[in-house]
Amino acid sequence: MRPYDPDSDPVIAALVAEAQADPDVIGLVLMGSRALGEASHESDYDVIFVVTDEAIVRYEQQGAQPPRGILVQGALNTKDIWSDSPRDLKLGSQADWMLPAYAESRVIYDKTGETTPLIDALRRIPEEQAVAEVAACYDGYLNQLYRSLKCWRRGNELGARLEAAIGVHSLLRMLFALERRWCPYMSRLHYHLHHLAGQGWQPDELAAIVIDLTTTGHPRRQQQLARRVVALLRDRGQHRVDEDWNGEIDTVLDWEFIA
Repeated sequence: MRPYDPDSDPVIAALVAEAQADPDVIGLVLMGSRALGEASHESDYDVIFVVTDEAIVRYEQQGAQPPRGILVQGALNTKDIWSDSPRDLKLGSQADWMLPAYAESRVIYDKTGETTPLIDALRRIPEEQAVAEVAACYDGYLNQLYRSLKCWRRGNELGARLEAAIGVHSLLRMLFALERRWCPYMSRLHYHLHHLAGQGWQPDELAAIVIDLTTTGHPRRQQQLARRVVALLRDRGQHRVDEDWNGEIDTVLDWEFIA
């Protein structure tokens, strides 16, 4: 993956010029790996033409959106270039799987000053929702930890490793939700782990932990990690979740496993 600068990309310049020339368009949002400043020969152009609500209603009535990329020199795959409007650029109107993409997006044109705050509002989890997300994912992580350690204790290595691997997603969702961040797509996780440094993780430590959980699920290392997680969550006011396990988590963390 080579460093990428959208500001020096002639395709981006052509898309911005197209947006500026179209009276329907009030903003342009770059998504995907290019928004992160990374690109390969396989990278598409993921771009939203933000148009007025009136324009999007007209497109819907016509049953078609205008062609995009018309000013780009040469062939351009436009399957990931689409139009959206302020009406739908809101939580509750966007599919959950799209939200991590907004967290790493970049506004590259904002005619009216409306697009930037719309996208900023999609970047982070609302506070009340984040609290609920942390609690649900924490419980999910503890459940997989409990199941994995029980499997190890019973000599079921396959089950133990699988349960540990399954718990990784709940763990990551919980850690990101603690910072009111959407959990990124797994393919781009490594670009976002630095946002969790304030939780006490050393550089590259979480990446190594995730790899260990998904490849070995080693019981003693799971116990060590869980003690850190429990302490972190208690420090953040989420003590009720592990307390609801009525001591069962403390019990499995005290089990002895051969190194």
